[in-house]
Amino acid sequence: MKKLLLLVGILVMSLSLAACKGTEDDDRPKIYVTVYPMEFLIEEIAGDTVNVIQVPGASSHSDSIDWSAREIIDMINSDLLFYIHGGADDYIPDNADVFDDGDVELIDMSQHIEYNEVCYTHTHEEHEEEQTENPVDETCDANMISDDPHFWIDPVRMAEAALFVKDKLIATYPENEELYNNNYNVLNSALEKLDLDYQEMADNATKPIITTVMLFSYWHDRYDIEIISITTDAHSSETNPGELIEVLEIAQEHNVEYILFEKNANSPAGTQLLSDLQTTAPEAAALYLHGLGQITDDERDNGSTYLTLMIDNLTALNSATK
Repeated sequence: MKKLLLLVGILVMSLSLAACKGTEDDDRPKIYVTVYPMEFLIEEIAGDTVNVIQVPGASSHSDSIDWSAREIIDMINSDLLFYIHGGADDYIPDNADVFDDGDVELIDMSQHIEYNEVCYTHTHEEHEEEQTENPVDETCDANMISDDPHFWIDPVRMAEAALFVKDKLIATYPENEELYNNNYNVLNSALEKLDLDYQEMADNATKPIITTVMLFSYWHDRYDIEIISITTDAHSSETNPGELIEVLEIAQEHNVEYILFEKNANSPAGTQLLSDLQTTAPEAAALYLHGLGQITDDERDNGSTYLTLMIDNLTALNSATK
């Protein structure tokens, strides 16, 4: 991002800020987020007392974003901006000086939630071995180890995030403390139930799951289910033929009937693996897991939420692990 031009844009438009501020249709306090799960937590706890807005361009998975001066002014004059770091939205800390001229508080969730570490190299040799709580291969080069920011895949960590968000909201808007506490209690109960349902699935699992993306490590960490990814990146669909053959052999060995694709994403490698598996197991099929980092407009219109999508994921896992 061209920081100098952005800062100049802020200065040019600053004189019109007061006038613009008074003409907004929604005069509730503004809170910005970079991922859907943070939006869900804030809206569930704060209800209609705040206006939760996605950081412009956040859904693009881009390393850098060119914001307009208007967008920057709106963000720096909000109250809070939650981001998750871990390589997912580094354009926020990389451009922290852009926010210096406003009152917004930048909140890095990686400082408040313990993230898993993952190794972005590829080997399936460990699938027969005992894995550690944070499953990083011992042969992994240090440069390939990275924090996994997708903490919301784990209902327990999501509950930890909910508690932090509740406390931050009360500190920022103390007049709403009773409402926030009541809403948090309802949400926490739902997350506890979700955790129990996932644990029940894991207790009855008899097969590993094979996924097309390296996105779901938290389920191994929390529930000790075996997860084999055909790629080495959270959203990548790239792999090589040798690795694909290796995964196919594992699938055949364990009588795996389903390949788990990331919903709203393409995976040519996953499609090829499924086709190869169907030559010996014609009943093999695709199932879909939602990464939940972002949701589509259609999903919003259909009433999908973090909880409903996690239940959909659980349904897929129950089928895949039996």
